Amino acid sequence: MSGAPAHEHRHRAQRPGRLHVTRVRRVHRVTPRMARITFASEDLTRFLSNGTDQHVAMYFYEPWVVLPRPFTTEAARELLSRARPRLRRYTIRSHRPEMGEVDMDFVLHGGDQLASGWAEKAAPDDEAIWFGPSPAYPLDQEQDWTVLIGDETALPAIAVMLEQLPGNHPVQALIEVADADEELPLTTGIDARVTWLHRGRRPHGRLLLEHATRLKLPGGSGRVWGAAERSVVRELRRHFVRDRGLDRAATHLTAYWTKGETQDSEV
Repeated sequence: MSGAPAHEHRHRAQRPGRLHVTRVRRVHRVTPRMARITFASEDLTRFLSNGTDQHVAMYFYEPWVVLPRPFTTEAARELLSRARPRLRRYTIRSHRPEMGEVDMDFVLHGGDQLASGWAEKAAPDDEAIWFGPSPAYPLDQEQDWTVLIGDETALPAIAVMLEQLPGNHPVQALIEVADADEELPLTTGIDARVTWLHRGRRPHGRLLLEHATRLKLPGGSGRVWGAAERSVVRELRRHFVRDRGLDRAATHLTAYWTKGETQDSEV
């Protein structure tokens, strides 16, 4: 998927999302702490990808809720007065419209967590309802370089961007994971340098911040994309904008999670 013109990526980033009622087709443990779940439905043959860090909102209803059938966007809206789902947001790792399939990677935080617990127990034919995709980060290949920074929650988005950037575009990626077992094979161009950071017993994000502050940026104009825990993202933004002098518009730094808080959001 690399090599598409920048204007095409900007166009794709704006395709609207819709509700999808899917079934689990496959579950594959890609690392000890990450499961790749393949969702399938005939509806997904018409799925329009926005690329890069596009995400979907997965719907989790209480067990007592009886969903109307067919379960459409209109039916979901009508149900809101009686039952609201809890939402979790996940990045689309890949999609195969010709097969009606979409892959998402789930970091397994523990069985007591809502989406993580569901992912640990997910099995073929389980139903999964989600809305998406969201707008996505538009790659700009006219820039001189790109820097990608994130922890394991950002790994799916980083992997997609590495695939979509042209092979001769200079890219540096810093990825913090628990240990060497959590590294994944990544498709990159010839001018990409990926640095894996093994957290071990250190606090989340500490290694990421240490290496980001020492990162040597190339000359010319470039862009920085990053996603991690909220306080880590705050420090990254301060460093690149205040300390390095990058224009805020040249940085796209997003909190994917917040320490000590659930990630619930409402429809």
